[in-house]
Amino acid sequence: MATRFAQLVHEECEYTVVPVADDTTTVFTGPCILYGIYVNTVLSAHVLPIEDASTTVVSVVASAAAGTSILYPGIRFNTSLIVNPDDSATGSVTVAWRRVNADR
Repeated sequence: MATRFAQLVHEECEYTVVPVADDTTTVFTGPCILYGIYVNTVLSAHVLPIEDASTTVVSVVASAAAGTSILYPGIRFNTSLIVNPDDSATGSVTVAWRRVNADR
């Protein structure tokens, strides 16, 4: 009888802590993959858009609780990865991402 082996694949990634009280924060300029967002400090009553250049790709719900973890299967951002909160937003998130072609 043949034996099947499962192979586990682990993708290491970078992380950036973003205080959303700052205006727009460019996490990375260039093509990259978004793996997740973790809410460190409760967010204010403002939606938190995550953008590729000026296009909103995903958003974190307003008033997300500390400890909220949003995992993605790997969303490709072609131009840049930007956290663009409202000017009066508060809170902090950690963005898990990896640049494309990191070996170059």
